[in-house]
Amino acid sequence: MGYQVLEDNINFIDTNSNNPKVCFLHGWGRSSKDFKKISESFDYISFDLPGFGKSPAPKISLNPEEYANFVLDNLPKSVEIIVGHSFGGRVATYMSLKRKFSKLVLIGVPLIQNKNSSNKKGSLYYLKKLNKIGLISDQFIENYKNKKGSYDYRNASGIMREVLVKAVNDDLEPQLNLINTPVDLIWGSEDKEVPTSIATAANNMFPKSSLHILNNQGHNPLNSSYDEIINIIKG
Repeated sequence: MGYQVLEDNINFIDTNSNNPKVCFLHGWGRSSKDFKKISESFDYISFDLPGFGKSPAPKISLNPEEYANFVLDNLPKSVEIIVGHSFGGRVATYMSLKRKFSKLVLIGVPLIQNKNSSNKKGSLYYLKKLNKIGLISDQFIENYKNKKGSYDYRNASGIMREVLVKAVNDDLEPQLNLINTPVDLIWGSEDKEVPTSIATAANNMFPKSSLHILNNQGHNPLNSSYDEIINIIKG
Protein backbone atom coordinates (compact mmCIF):
# COMPACT_ATOMS: atom_id res chain seq x y z
CA MET A 1 0.00 0.00 0.00
CA GLY A 2 2.96 2.31 0.49
CA TYR A 3 2.96 5.75 2.05
CA GLN A 4 -0.24 7.44 3.13
CA VAL A 5 -0.82 10.94 4.45
CA LEU A 6 -2.50 11.53 7.80
CA GLU A 7 -4.09 14.67 9.21
CA ASP A 8 -3.30 17.31 6.57
CA ASN A 9 0.31 16.27 5.96
CA ILE A 10 1.21 16.08 9.65
CA ASN A 11 2.38 12.50 9.37
CA PHE A 12 3.23 9.72 6.95
CA ILE A 13 2.77 5.99 7.37
CA ASP A 14 4.02 2.99 5.46
CA THR A 15 1.86 -0.14 5.49
CA ASN A 16 1.29 -3.32 3.53
CA SER A 17 -2.07 -4.27 5.04
CA ASN A 18 -5.56 -2.98 5.79
CA ASN A 19 -5.37 -4.85 9.09
CA PRO A 20 -1.77 -4.55 10.28
CA LYS A 21 -0.72 -6.62 13.28
CA VAL A 22 2.66 -5.03 14.03
CA CYS A 23 3.54 -1.34 14.41
CA PHE A 24 7.16 -0.18 13.99
CA LEU A 25 8.45 3.08 15.49
CA HIS A 26 11.89 4.42 14.52
CA GLY A 27 14.62 6.12 16.51
CA TRP A 28 15.72 9.75 16.75
CA GLY A 29 16.68 11.31 13.43
CA ARG A 30 15.58 8.19 11.56
CA SER A 31 12.49 7.09 9.62
CA SER A 32 10.24 4.12 8.96
CA LYS A 33 12.74 2.96 6.33
CA ASP A 34 14.96 1.69 9.16
CA PHE A 35 12.65 -1.31 9.58
CA LYS A 36 12.39 -2.22 5.89
CA LYS A 37 14.23 -5.55 6.20
CA ILE A 38 12.13 -6.50 9.21
CA SER A 39 8.67 -5.10 8.51
CA GLU A 40 8.09 -6.99 5.25
CA SER A 41 7.89 -10.25 7.24
CA PHE A 42 4.68 -9.01 8.90
CA ASP A 43 1.35 -7.34 8.24
CA TYR A 44 2.66 -4.01 9.40
CA ILE A 45 2.24 -0.30 9.80
CA SER A 46 5.26 1.95 10.29
CA PHE A 47 5.16 5.65 11.15
CA ASP A 48 7.41 8.53 10.21
CA LEU A 49 6.95 10.31 13.52
CA PRO A 50 6.33 14.09 13.39
CA GLY A 51 9.61 15.85 12.60
CA PHE A 52 11.30 12.81 11.02
CA GLY A 53 11.45 11.16 7.62
CA LYS A 54 8.68 12.48 5.38
CA SER A 55 6.79 14.08 8.27
CA PRO A 56 7.16 17.80 9.04
CA ALA A 57 7.84 18.94 12.57
CA PRO A 58 4.91 19.39 14.95
CA LYS A 59 3.66 22.93 15.52
CA ILE A 60 4.54 22.68 19.21
CA SER A 61 7.18 20.57 20.94
CA LEU A 62 5.99 17.16 22.11
CA ASN A 63 7.30 14.88 24.83
CA PRO A 64 7.41 11.08 24.30
CA GLU A 65 4.02 10.58 25.95
CA GLU A 66 2.44 13.13 23.61
CA TYR A 67 4.00 11.32 20.64
CA ALA A 68 2.39 8.15 22.01
CA ASN A 69 -1.02 9.85 22.09
CA PHE A 70 -0.55 10.95 18.48
CA VAL A 71 0.30 7.43 17.30
CA LEU A 72 -2.57 5.87 19.24
CA ASP A 73 -4.99 8.32 17.66
CA ASN A 74 -3.94 7.02 14.23
CA LEU A 75 -3.29 3.36 15.05
CA PRO A 76 -5.60 0.66 13.64
CA LYS A 77 -7.29 -1.48 16.30
CA SER A 78 -5.91 -4.57 14.55
CA VAL A 79 -2.37 -3.84 15.80
CA GLU A 80 -1.25 -6.35 18.44
CA ILE A 81 2.52 -5.80 18.69
CA ILE A 82 4.51 -2.58 19.03
CA VAL A 83 8.20 -2.55 18.08
CA GLY A 84 10.23 0.53 18.96
CA HIS A 85 13.87 1.41 18.46
CA SER A 86 15.54 4.00 20.72
CA PHE A 87 13.31 7.13 20.78
CA GLY A 88 10.51 5.13 19.15
CA GLY A 89 10.77 2.68 22.04
CA ARG A 90 10.03 5.47 24.51
CA VAL A 91 6.89 6.23 22.52
CA ALA A 92 5.98 2.53 22.37
CA THR A 93 6.36 2.17 26.13
CA TYR A 94 3.95 5.02 26.81
CA MET A 95 1.54 3.47 24.31
CA SER A 96 1.55 0.22 26.28
CA LEU A 97 0.52 2.14 29.40
CA LYS A 98 -2.59 3.40 27.59
CA ARG A 99 -3.68 0.41 25.52
CA LYS A 100 -3.30 -3.34 25.90
CA PHE A 101 -1.07 -5.07 23.34
CA SER A 102 0.00 -8.70 23.12
CA LYS A 103 3.70 -7.82 23.02
CA LEU A 104 6.10 -4.91 23.32
CA VAL A 105 9.50 -5.17 21.61
CA LEU A 106 12.06 -2.56 22.65
CA ILE A 107 15.40 -2.21 20.87
CA GLY A 108 18.15 -0.11 22.51
CA VAL A 109 15.68 2.14 24.33
CA PRO A 110 16.81 4.70 26.98
CA LEU A 111 14.07 3.62 29.39
CA ILE A 112 15.76 4.92 32.52
CA GLN A 113 18.28 7.61 33.25
CA ASN A 114 21.92 6.50 33.15
CA LYS A 115 22.82 7.24 36.76
CA ASN A 116 26.54 6.92 36.08
CA SER A 117 26.53 9.67 33.47
CA SER A 118 24.05 11.90 35.31
CA ASN A 119 26.26 11.98 38.39
CA LYS A 120 29.15 13.45 36.44
CA LYS A 121 29.12 17.24 36.65
CA GLY A 122 30.68 18.48 33.44
CA SER A 123 31.49 21.99 32.26
CA LEU A 124 27.89 22.75 31.30
CA TYR A 125 26.73 22.11 34.87
CA TYR A 126 29.07 24.79 36.22
CA LEU A 127 28.36 27.19 33.36
CA LYS A 128 24.66 27.00 34.19
CA LYS A 129 25.50 27.86 37.80
CA LEU A 130 27.38 30.96 36.61
CA ASN A 131 24.49 31.82 34.30
CA LYS A 132 22.02 31.69 37.20
CA ILE A 133 23.98 34.31 39.14
CA GLY A 134 24.37 36.50 36.06
CA LEU A 135 28.09 36.02 35.40
CA ILE A 136 27.59 34.61 31.90
CA SER A 137 24.77 35.19 29.41
CA ASP A 138 22.07 32.89 28.03
CA GLN A 139 23.67 33.32 24.61
CA PHE A 140 27.00 32.07 25.96
CA ILE A 141 25.25 28.91 27.22
CA GLU A 142 23.53 28.40 23.86
CA ASN A 143 26.80 28.87 21.96
CA TYR A 144 28.47 26.33 24.23
CA LYS A 145 25.70 23.78 23.62
CA ASN A 146 25.94 24.32 19.86
CA LYS A 147 29.66 23.66 19.98
CA LYS A 148 29.98 20.99 22.66
CA GLY A 149 26.52 19.40 22.82
CA SER A 150 25.67 15.91 21.59
CA TYR A 151 25.52 15.15 17.87
CA ASP A 152 21.72 15.00 18.02
CA TYR A 153 21.50 18.31 19.88
CA ARG A 154 23.83 20.10 17.46
CA ASN A 155 21.86 18.80 14.48
CA ALA A 156 18.44 19.66 15.87
CA SER A 157 16.94 23.13 15.78
CA GLY A 158 13.79 24.98 16.70
CA ILE A 159 10.89 22.81 17.77
CA MET A 160 12.84 19.56 17.28
CA ARG A 161 15.57 20.72 19.63
CA GLU A 162 12.88 21.31 22.25
CA VAL A 163 11.50 17.83 21.52
CA LEU A 164 14.97 16.34 22.00
CA VAL A 165 15.47 18.07 25.36
CA LYS A 166 12.11 16.74 26.56
CA ALA A 167 13.03 13.22 25.42
CA VAL A 168 16.46 13.28 27.08
CA ASN A 169 14.94 14.45 30.37
CA ASP A 170 12.18 11.84 30.23
CA ASP A 171 12.55 9.00 32.74
CA LEU A 172 10.26 5.99 32.37
CA GLU A 173 11.66 4.16 35.39
CA PRO A 174 8.66 4.86 37.69
CA GLN A 175 6.28 3.46 35.06
CA LEU A 176 7.97 0.20 34.11
CA ASN A 177 6.48 -1.93 36.88
CA LEU A 178 2.99 -0.86 35.74
CA ILE A 179 3.35 -2.50 32.32
CA ASN A 180 1.74 -5.95 32.28
CA THR A 181 2.34 -6.49 28.57
CA PRO A 182 5.05 -9.09 27.84
CA VAL A 183 8.22 -7.24 26.82
CA ASP A 184 11.16 -8.39 24.70
CA LEU A 185 14.23 -6.24 25.23
CA ILE A 186 16.74 -6.44 22.36
CA TRP A 187 20.18 -4.86 22.89
CA GLY A 188 23.46 -4.76 21.06
CA SER A 189 26.29 -5.94 23.28
CA GLU A 190 28.39 -3.00 22.05
CA ASP A 191 25.71 -0.31 22.39
CA LYS A 192 27.57 2.85 23.47
CA GLU A 193 24.53 5.15 23.47
CA VAL A 194 22.34 3.05 25.74
CA PRO A 195 24.58 0.52 27.54
CA THR A 196 23.42 -2.98 28.39
CA SER A 197 23.36 -2.00 32.07
CA ILE A 198 20.20 -0.02 31.26
CA ALA A 199 18.69 -3.11 29.62
CA THR A 200 19.52 -5.29 32.62
CA ALA A 201 18.04 -2.78 35.06
CA ALA A 202 14.86 -2.40 32.98
CA ASN A 203 14.54 -6.17 32.63
CA ASN A 204 14.39 -6.41 36.43
CA MET A 205 11.65 -3.76 36.60
CA PHE A 206 9.20 -5.04 34.01
CA PRO A 207 6.80 -7.63 35.47
CA LYS A 208 7.04 -9.77 32.31
CA SER A 209 10.17 -9.37 30.20
CA SER A 210 13.01 -11.18 28.48
CA LEU A 211 16.40 -9.74 27.57
CA HIS A 212 18.08 -10.66 24.27
CA ILE A 213 21.68 -9.54 23.76
CA LEU A 214 22.93 -9.39 20.18
CA ASN A 215 26.65 -10.09 20.15
CA ASN A 216 28.97 -7.62 18.43
CA GLN A 217 26.11 -5.25 17.66
CA GLY A 218 25.81 -1.55 18.49
CA HIS A 219 22.91 0.81 19.08
CA ASN A 220 21.19 0.17 15.74
CA PRO A 221 21.18 -3.54 14.80
CA LEU A 222 18.13 -3.33 12.52
CA ASN A 223 19.99 -4.03 9.28
CA SER A 224 22.75 -6.32 10.51
CA SER A 225 20.68 -8.56 12.83
CA TYR A 226 17.27 -8.40 11.19
CA ASP A 227 16.78 -12.20 11.08
CA GLU A 228 17.29 -12.49 14.84
CA ILE A 229 14.96 -9.57 15.47
CA ILE A 230 12.27 -11.07 13.23
CA ASN A 231 12.46 -14.36 15.15
CA ILE A 232 12.12 -12.57 18.49
CA ILE A 233 9.09 -10.61 17.30
CA LYS A 234 7.49 -13.83 16.04
CA GLY A 235 8.42 -15.80 19.17
